Amino acid sequence: MTDLAADTDVGALVAALAARVDVLESEKAIEQLMVGYMAATDAESGKGRKVAALFTEDGSWESVGPHGNPGWAATGHEALIKKFDRNVERMPFSAHFVTNTAIQVGVDGDPDKATGRFMYFQACTYRGDQPLWIAGKYDNDFRRVNGMWLLSYMRVHNFFTTPFDQGWVKVPHMQTP
Repeated sequence: MTDLAADTDVGALVAALAARVDVLESEKAIEQLMVGYMAATDAESGKGRKVAALFTEDGSWESVGPHGNPGWAATGHEALIKKFDRNVERMPFSAHFVTNTAIQVGVDGDPDKATGRFMYFQACTYRGDQPLWIAGKYDNDFRRVNGMWLLSYMRVHNFFTTPFDQGWVKVPHMQTP
């Protein structure tokens, strides 16, 4: 560090360190945002408002991939509230887990944009009495708005939705309208 300081003016060094700290703090904030998303989707009440608050005003949620549900897409807070409030009855119990975090801050040179990929696993109860396993990945875009990181576009790729007693080999995808 001493050699770097000798070859660099102090202002530039401070700016470079501040940028590095911002990236680290942003990565942590985005990880916590995803933890908050898991908690909001597992909420027993007020699920829609809790989830929508984690998205930008124009934020989108979309189910994609071979096991996706294209009709479930939602854009904007009101659509997100409606989409997630319907899940209270549809899946009265759920426990989401997120892992394998990969975050890139500064997309297209903009320090207020980021992308992230996460794996998820969910144990849930469908329509009150059918236990399911669901797993997949999130491929997300994030934006910092007024100093706070929010989801701007969430793409959900389901790997499987299966009855817990049959497994994903026997039943790779079960429809859950």
